[in-house]
Amino acid sequence: MPSKPIQHDELNLKHQRPIAGESRRFITGEAVFFSPLPVPTGQTPMDLGGSFLDVNDTYLDVGSSNVNKAFQTRVMIASGMLILIVSLIVGPFLAGLMSFGDPYGRTFTQIFIEFFPSGAAIGAWGAAGAGILGLYVVISTTRTKARTRPIRFNRQRREVCFFADGSDEPVIQPWEEMVSWLSVSTGVTGVGVMSTYTFGMAFNDPKADTVHFVNQGVMTPIHGLGKWEAIRVYMEKGPQYCPSKAAYEGRHTFEKEQADMLEEYQHNERSALSVGWWYLTHVITWWRFPYWVAEWDHRFSMKSLPDSIAEWSKPLPSEQWAMPSPDLEEQSAKIEKAFAQGQDFMTYFNANLNETKTEESADS
Repeated sequence: MPSKPIQHDELNLKHQRPIAGESRRFITGEAVFFSPLPVPTGQTPMDLGGSFLDVNDTYLDVGSSNVNKAFQTRVMIASGMLILIVSLIVGPFLAGLMSFGDPYGRTFTQIFIEFFPSGAAIGAWGAAGAGILGLYVVISTTRTKARTRPIRFNRQRREVCFFADGSDEPVIQPWEEMVSWLSVSTGVTGVGVMSTYTFGMAFNDPKADTVHFVNQGVMTPIHGLGKWEAIRVYMEKGPQYCPSKAAYEGRHTFEKEQADMLEEYQHNERSALSVGWWYLTHVITWWRFPYWVAEWDHRFSMKSLPDSIAEWSKPLPSEQWAMPSPDLEEQSAKIEKAFAQGQDFMTYFNANLNETKTEESADS
């Protein structure tokens, strides 16, 4: 099985502060840090997966939206319906084909009817099992999401607010001191060696004397780097430079998908067979019902932040806005110059780390 994302302080963040561009190895892989001192990465800002729950001039909320909840529900319904269809129709039909060589002279219809009750019983039990499993998955994922509050990035104060699961006590951390990284973990499966990528952030909680870890699996390193760059560019430049608020799924999503499908058909971009398949698959998965489930997920799991940070979240007069540190401005200018000369994030930092080590050796 692929190894799990970092769940505890395998990176030794509590006792050894990293720097942007540094690499650290842990038991099953390696992590590259983007911060503290969140300098530009050179990557295009992205919010794949719809985790930007609110974007305004004061703060950015990063969490889990209900994107793909309707698809998850449709998959669960389709599993049960497929069992029913196979048991009620396909199974008895295949049994009926034995009539062509039946030694008792039974007809196709007789054999079909004979096998139908047993197929119905198998289908009912199978569909019920699939339904219970699907219901558990849909509800448990929503409940898990509901226990997690979004992370709020306040660009005017240049601070980040984090809540541990189940806690109403905020952890406020200066933006420039926040730790973020991308890790690659390697594990062995039955088919060979697999690599998994994780975008991570850490929040130091001095009161509890612990470090809280937030991990998100990403498809490629570019996805993780793009997510972090979207957060960074929001904090440094403003909401107009980062992806907008993620749209939530609901019954309006179904209506838009249907309208888009019909428009494609009118412009000869979709065949009549494709239109029929669209209607068939949505009828089998109970039409608008999955999108109603997505609306329920949105209402239930979009946990609001408590009143304890209401004052902290209010807009400030522009003259009271916190400013970037001179060190961040200097380092950002240097790396932007390196990008203009054709270097990338890791090339720049590898060169600087090697230069630093050379200077330390000369001093010693």
